[in-house]
Amino acid sequence: MRSNIPADHADAFLAAQPWVRDLGHVAFSGKIKAAKPDPAAFRHCIVALHAAPADFLFVDDRVENVRAAQATGMNGHLFTGREELAAALDTWLPAL
Repeated sequence: MRSNIPADHADAFLAAQPWVRDLGHVAFSGKIKAAKPDPAAFRHCIVALHAAPADFLFVDDRVENVRAAQATGMNGHLFTGREELAAALDTWLPAL
């Protein structure tokens, strides 16, 4: 999970959303010192997860963030609704 939450809000968010602790890696902009669409934010996740950029499907509702993820080599999907996201996941997941 990657979020533009500032450092001073991250701990409160984790306390309020305990399910987030079950994720393999959580990156808050305030803690990693990079926010979307800064390429450093995407590179942080690539390095932290020891993965290739093509292993990621980045989903966001802001086109500039999707384009920035794609510029780092990630797959990107502009979120416009659940049905479109489900179709994108169905297309992307079998490729793994």
